[in-house]
Order: sequence, then structure tokens, then C-alpha cells
Amino acid sequence: MIYREQDVLRLARRWKNAKRSYLLVDPLQGKHVPVSPQAALAMMRSLGTLLLREAGDAGLLIGFAETATAISGAAALCFGAELQYLQTTRESCGDVRMLEFAEEHSHAVTQQIASAPLAALRTRRIIMIDDEISTGRTIENIIAVLRREFPALRETAFVIGSIICRLSEERRRALSEQNIRFVSLVPVADRDFESAVSGMDAEPPVMAERSDLPYTTYHAQCPLPAFRTGTNAGTMQTALDRFAAECGSYLEEKLPSAGRILLLGTEECMLPAMMTGQYLETHCPGLSVFTHATTRSPIGICRAEGYPCPNGVQLASFYEAERVNYLYNIRDYDAVVVVTDSTDDAQCRLAMQYLAGAFPQHCNTFYLIRG
Repeated sequence: MIYREQDVLRLARRWKNAKRSYLLVDPLQGKHVPVSPQAALAMMRSLGTLLLREAGDAGLLIGFAETATAISGAAALCFGAELQYLQTTRESCGDVRMLEFAEEHSHAVTQQIASAPLAALRTRRIIMIDDEISTGRTIENIIAVLRREFPALRETAFVIGSIICRLSEERRRALSEQNIRFVSLVPVADRDFESAVSGMDAEPPVMAERSDLPYTTYHAQCPLPAFRTGTNAGTMQTALDRFAAECGSYLEEKLPSAGRILLLGTEECMLPAMMTGQYLETHCPGLSVFTHATTRSPIGICRAEGYPCPNGVQLASFYEAERVNYLYNIRDYDAVVVVTDSTDDAQCRLAMQYLAGAFPQHCNTFYLIRG
């Protein structure tokens, strides 16, 4: 399928980010805007197919947290079973040795990546995936870190995949001299997005109220892949298929035969929610299924026609006390199903209370699936 700029780009205003005042929102990505899981995954597989054609000999695919975790995971599944997969993260990974790098324009600057899979890697080509490439500085930062830490990667070529890329030809040439090239689903001409959002009358998302509305918890028996510490495409495909089938079968018994259902991922945990949603779309034709996710990214709320975030709230994180999350585009559903890989019981309870409080007129049936 051919995707155009109008399919994948909406302009929003970041809230109180002095480094960059705008955010490019992709309505098909399943992060900020609810979308059919099958439609989101089709777009992600299109990028994967393009990268397979352009860099099929790559030995490793790296996905950037948090917004590109689903894109990169779905793209990796287009490759052979032996392709290694690793995502960057802002979460703690215990005793795993991590390398840090900076994402300069982000609301949360520091990212990290597990070092063990990189230390053992021997490949002529590495793919990295982000949702949108603007200046390429984040890419330069992490590649510089990797080449400094692992001398064997100094001659390795890097292919950067993205849904949107707006690099100038001059910038592309400069990065190509560092053996870095770019492949995108939708090239976008760069323009003055800062000025475009300067006149937007936006307001901050307010904190949702806590609610004691009950919810049902399901602990999945099929484990999720080790996205943050390294896996391969074959293991990932099998684990996700089993997880989606197990959780989808459970939900088939619980959900109505018709209605609107939301599969909500949490921060970096997006792909398991999408895959479970895809299962329901396939097996429950009476359901209208949507997916998106909570995020750390604060976006201004604006009710102007065409603006991608006309409503939104602050929530507690499923992962960490004191961390603020956001949820945008709250709509009417017959059930909301949260899919998370958080292991923090107290934070999950707190986050579900705030989530229920965000839907007082829109939904009163909630499920929490813990992977």
C-alpha cells in the first residue's frame, strides 16, 4: 500500500517543551490516536517490507522507545527468524549493563540500550527504526556511542528506517559520509512547523480523578519477548502469536459479541496490545477494535478542527511512582483492555484507578492484562 503525507501526519503543539514546540502525530501509529490494530500493523509491515528490500542482510534491528517500539517490532517480523531485535528503553533493566545516549529534543532526554547483544554482534549492517526523522541528531548520538564502545561496529553500515523523514539532501549527504543512510515510508518536505503551531490556542491536559470502579485482572501465562535485552525475530513472532491468542481467547469469552473495544498499551509496551487487538478483529467480526497507548509526552489540548488531540488527561504511570503519563483522544467504548508488561502491582492498581477516572462518561468496563 502507498502512504501519503496526509495519511500519516498531523501537527500538534507540545506542552512546555522549550527545545521543540511541535509534535508530528501519526494517526495510524497507534500511540496518540485510536486506530484499527490491523491498519496500524499494515503500515508498520509496509515499512518492514521496504527495509527488507533495501537492507535484507542486516543482522540487527534496533527500535527507539517509546513511540517506535511497535513500528520496529512489527517491521522486524518481516525479516527472517534469525534477525536480532533490540529496543532502546527508559525503563530500568535491573543488573543488565546499559549504554546511555541522548535524544536531545525529547521531553525525556536520556535513553539506554543493552550492551550484551551489541558486544556479541558481527554484522555488516544494522537497521535502526524511529517513527520520524527530523535532524538525525539522535541517530548520530547513538551511533557515536556504539562505535566508541564497540570498535567492531566502526565499519558497520547503518540503515535508518522511519515512517516520516524530512532530512534535507545536504544533511543526508553529510550522514552518508558516516556510512548512515535513510529509508522512509513517506518523505516529507521540511518546513517551519514551529511557526505553524505558535498561534494554536492549546491548554494542558488535566489530571484525571481517581475512581474505585472495579476492573478484572488477567495474568498471561505466555511470556512476552525480551524486547529490551535482546531477542530474535523468530522467537518474537512465536511469543507474540501465543500471547495474542491466549489473551484474545480469554477476552472472547468476556467481551460482548458486538461493540467498541479499546486495546490500550502502556508507554513502551505497544505491540502486544496491537497483536491482541488484531486477534480480536480477526476472530470477533462483530467488534470494532481500536488501539493506542499511554505516553510520557505532554501535548497541548486544542479543539480546533483537524487538531489530533482534542482531549486528553494526565494519569499515573503503570511503571513508576512520580512519573506522569498522558492519554489522548478518549472516546466511547464498551470495554477498555489495558495490556502492560509492568511488574509493579501498586503502580498498576493506581494507574487503573486514574484510567477509570478518565472515562467517567465513556466506559465502565475495564480489564488489565499483565504480560
